[in-house]
Amino acid sequence: MISSLYNGATVLKSITKGMQLIGNNISNVNSVGYKSSRARFTDNFYQYDQKAQSPVGGNPSNQVSEFGSGTDLSSVASNFQQGAFDVTGLDLDLAIDGGNRPNGGGFFCVVNPTTTETFYTRAGSYESLVDGTIVTRDANQYRLQSQNGDLVIAPQEGEALLARQIDEKGTIYALVNTGEQDLRRQIGQIKLANFTAPQNLVRVGNGLYSNGPGDSNVAGLTAATIPDTGSLG
Repeated sequence: MISSLYNGATVLKSITKGMQLIGNNISNVNSVGYKSSRARFTDNFYQYDQKAQSPVGGNPSNQVSEFGSGTDLSSVASNFQQGAFDVTGLDLDLAIDGGNRPNGGGFFCVVNPTTTETFYTRAGSYESLVDGTIVTRDANQYRLQSQNGDLVIAPQEGEALLARQIDEKGTIYALVNTGEQDLRRQIGQIKLANFTAPQNLVRVGNGLYSNGPGDSNVAGLTAATIPDTGSLG
């Protein structure tokens, strides 16, 4: 192929990929927990019509002639920094206040109840099943994780659940009525996760990310899980 035509073709191909990313960002502007992507382009390898030769008397003997071979999409990066907060008034709508922490302060951990696979998300929209298990507010109903496993906010036998509360440290409380008095009982604490190489996380849809198949740990999961400690919001 004529090099000029090839170079033009690489530009069109790269721009098309870039426009797909932009279009996807725009279409998900209202998607809860969506993190935008950014394309990075680079120039392709060069061909030399004339290479530099040894200088004569300290002066170069010729000018180097280089011809590029177009451009290419070299990488796609996700922006995990903290976004804007929406106040909904729902007690199970959560958000991670990351401040200046890496990756916006981390991710919520949710588990597929069928496969037991763990996924990570910045989406904080959750709801309660009849038994008090807290799950993602979608058809998947993945289970939100606490420090001790699936988060369940439910009254004990003979009690009535009055309200649920989750404070800024991720500590969860159930306000219950025992039939004789109202009590505020601590249930547990939200589990968060963060990564040393978050760009390696795999997008799987619905605002979820995978840390790779099995125990591959492609993104470098850090040890901390308690909110407002280390790199966690």
